[in-house]
Amino acid sequence: MFCSKCGNVVPDGSATCPNCGNPMSAPSPIPTAAPVAAPVAAPVAAPVADPAAQQIPVQAPVAQAPAQAPIAQAPVAQAPVAPVAAPVAKAPSNIDLDFGGFFKDFFANPIDAILNRAKPSGWLLGLIFAGGFVLLEFILALINNKVKIAQYAFCSFFTEIGIIAALMGIITLFTKLFGLKPLSFLSSVALVGMARMPMIAMRLLAFINTKVYLAMDINFFSISSIFTSLATIFMILVIYEYALNNKENKSKVTCLYFLLATMAAFYFADSFCSWMFYKLFI
Repeated sequence: MFCSKCGNVVPDGSATCPNCGNPMSAPSPIPTAAPVAAPVAAPVAAPVADPAAQQIPVQAPVAQAPAQAPIAQAPVAQAPVAPVAAPVAKAPSNIDLDFGGFFKDFFANPIDAILNRAKPSGWLLGLIFAGGFVLLEFILALINNKVKIAQYAFCSFFTEIGIIAALMGIITLFTKLFGLKPLSFLSSVALVGMARMPMIAMRLLAFINTKVYLAMDINFFSISSIFTSLATIFMILVIYEYALNNKENKSKVTCLYFLLATMAAFYFADSFCSWMFYKLFI
C-alpha cells in the first residue's frame, strides 16, 4: 500500500510510514454488495395444444434441385409471310348484251340509245340484230317464192350479208376520210347492226301488209314500201347524228357530205351485191 502523506510504499501491516512516521490506518474492508435476489418469474400458463395442429405432421423441407442454366435455343427461321393482295377490281366486260336496257332506252330516245352503245363493247348486240334481219330475209324469201325457192332464199341471204358488211366498212373508212372521230370496225358493227334493228319490225309489217292485200284482192296502193322507207330513213338519221356528235371541229356541211358519200356507197354496194349473188344462185 502507499502512504497517504508522502506517497511512499509502505509494507503491508505497518502501523506507521517508515519514511515520514505517518500513522497508517488499517485498510477498510471493501463492502461486499448484498446478493440481489433473482426475481421470481410469474407462472406462465402452458399453451393449450391445438389438436388439429398436433395431427398434422411437420414435413421436412424438400430439398430442391439447383436451378439449371437456361439452354440456349437456336433461332427458328420463320417463313416470310406473303403480303395480302389487295382486292382486284373487276374489269369491265368487253361485251354488252343488255337487251332490256337497250329496248328501254330505245323507246325513250331511239337515236341516243344506239349512239350511246356504238362502242366496241356493243359489237355483239349489233351483230345479233343484223343477223336477225338477214335470217328474216332468208325466211321470207322461202315463203314468198314459188319457184327456185332455195336459190332465191340463199341469194337474199348472202346479198343482205354483203350489204351490211359493206356499210360497216364504208362508215369505218369514211370517218377517217372526212376528218371525223375515227370509228373502229367493232364500233361500226354495233352502230350499223343496231341501226338496222327497226328494219326487222318494218319488214315484218310490210310482209303482213302484202299478204293481207293479196288475200283481199285489193289493188289499192300498198303501204309495204312505206314501212321499208321509214326504216331506211331512221338508219340515215342515226348515221348523220353520229357524224354530228363526232365531227371534231368540223362543220355540219362536212357531216352532210359524209352522209351523202356513205349512202351513195351503200346503194352502190347494194346494187353490186344483188347483181353478183343473183348471177351466182339464179
